[in-house]
Amino acid sequence: MSVVSYIFIVFFAVTVLIYYIVPKKIQWWVLLAASAVFYAYSGIDDLLIVVGTAFLVYPLTMLMEKNLEEQDRLLLDADKRAARKIKTAQKKKRKKYLVLALLIVIGALIVFKVTGFAIENIKRFLPYEAIQRIPDWHFPAPLGVSFYSFMMISYLVDVYNGRIHAQKNFLKYLSYVLYFPHITQGPIARYELVAHQLWEKHKFDYDTVIKGTWLILWGALKKMVMADRISPFVTEVFKHSDQYEGMIFFLAAVMYSIQIYCDFSGCMDIVRGASECFGITLGENFRRPYFSQTLPEFWRRWHISLGAFFREYVFYPVSTSKILLKWNTKVRKYLGNAIGTGFASCVPILCVWILTGLWHGAKWNYIGWGLFHGILICLSTLFEQPVAKLTEKLNIRTNCISWNIFRMLRTFLLCVIGRIIFMGSGIRASFHMIASCVVDRGTFYDIINTFALSQREWGLILIGCLILLCVSVAQEIREQMGIKEDIRSWLLRQNLWLRWLVLIVGILCVLTFGVYGSGSHIAFIYEQF
Repeated sequence: MSVVSYIFIVFFAVTVLIYYIVPKKIQWWVLLAASAVFYAYSGIDDLLIVVGTAFLVYPLTMLMEKNLEEQDRLLLDADKRAARKIKTAQKKKRKKYLVLALLIVIGALIVFKVTGFAIENIKRFLPYEAIQRIPDWHFPAPLGVSFYSFMMISYLVDVYNGRIHAQKNFLKYLSYVLYFPHITQGPIARYELVAHQLWEKHKFDYDTVIKGTWLILWGALKKMVMADRISPFVTEVFKHSDQYEGMIFFLAAVMYSIQIYCDFSGCMDIVRGASECFGITLGENFRRPYFSQTLPEFWRRWHISLGAFFREYVFYPVSTSKILLKWNTKVRKYLGNAIGTGFASCVPILCVWILTGLWHGAKWNYIGWGLFHGILICLSTLFEQPVAKLTEKLNIRTNCISWNIFRMLRTFLLCVIGRIIFMGSGIRASFHMIASCVVDRGTFYDIINTFALSQREWGLILIGCLILLCVSVAQEIREQMGIKEDIRSWLLRQNLWLRWLVLIVGILCVLTFGVYGSGSHIAFIYEQF
C-alpha cells in the first residue's frame, strides 16, 4: 500500500477518524490494528514473518530484564569489589540471551537479503556439479525487513545495556515494531524516543493535524511531481547502460541524486506528517544533505537514523572491541603510532560502510558503493590536518562563501560518482559507466527527443528544482541564524485564508503536475531495501 496511493489516503483518513473517536485508553489498539492491516496488505506471509520474529525475540528480552532486576537486588548491599564481580557475572548470563535474540533477527535478515547472492556467487566461483545443483533462492524479502530488523536490534542492545526497560506487554512491543507509517522505509526509530508516544493519550489538535497535512503534501509534491517525473530518464539510461556512452551517465547520476532525494525525503515527510496527525513525533531523517561540505557531514544529514544506528551499534563497538585494540597495539609496535592511529580509525569506518552497502542489498555494486564512501571518508580523516596546513600555506580563504560553495560542489560530485557505482546492474557496468564518462565525454545526446521526457517535463523538473533550492536555502539560513521555528509553525501564525491557500495550492499542484500510473514510477526506491 503505497503512501501516495488513493487507498492509503482513504485508509489513513479512516484510521485518524477512528483514532480520535474511540476512548483514549485504547487509541494504541487502533494503531496496532491499522498497522497489522497495512502490513498484511503487502502479504499475509510478510506479516506472519515479522510477527513471528518479534514473538521469538520477546521472551529473550524478558529474560534480560529479569537478569537486570536480579542484578539490582544483588547490588543493594555489595561493596565496589563485589559489585564489579556481580555485574560481570550477570552481564555474561545476559549476553547469552542477547546473542540468541540477535541470531534470530540477523539470521532472518541474512536469509532474506543475502542467501540468493551467496548461492549465486558460490555457484559462479565453484563450478562443481554438486554445487551447481543447489537450487537458486527466489523467496522475496518481506516488506521493510531491513528497517524493522534494525529497530529490533537497537531495542535488544538497549535492553541488554540497561538503557531501557523491556516492554512486558507483547502487543505494545508489537505496536512499536509494526507502527505502519515508518515500518516500510523508516526512519529507524529508537524505542526510547518513540514507543511511549504510541501508548500515550492524544487529544485532537487542529494545529497539529494541519501541520501534519502540510508536511504530507510537501512530501507528495517531492515524490509525485519530481521523483516520479525524473524516473523514466534515469531508469532508461542505467537499465540499458550498454547502449549509451559518455557524459549521459554523469547527467543520469545527477538526475538520480535529485530523484532519490525527492523520493526518499518525500516519503519521510509523508511518514512524519502522518505521524503528527496522531500526535506522534518521529525524528528528522534528512537535513538538506546537498549543502554538506564534506562526505562525513553529508552522511550526518542523509538518512540520519541509519547513520545513527551504525554509529551507535557498529562503529563504537568495533572501535572499542578487544580484538581491534589488540591489533592496534601490534600495529603501533611494528609500524609506528601514525599508522596505528590511522588503523584504529579506518577499520571501524570500513566495517560500517561495507555493512551499509550490504544493508542496501546483496549486490557487488552496493558493496563497491560502500567501499567507495568508506575509503574516501578514511582518506578525509587521515589527511584532514595535512590539507588544512596546505590550505593555510596557499593563503586560501576558508571563511568566505566561494570556498563553502566549492566544498559543497566537490562533495556533491563525489556523491554523484558514488551514485553511478550504486546504480550499475553489476560492478562491471558501474566501472564501464565511470570510464565512459572520461573516455567518451565528447558523445552527446538529444535528451528531449531521445528519451521519454518532453521539453515540458524537463521544464517542470527545472522549476521544481528551483523551488526546492529556495525552500532549502531558506531553511538553512534560518537554522544558521538560530531560528528554531520551522516554516510550518510560521504559517500557523498567519491569517486563516493564507493557511488554507497553501493547503489548496498544494493539493492542486499534486493533482495537476503529479505523475500517475503503475509500476516503477509509483514504487518508492527504498521499499526494495
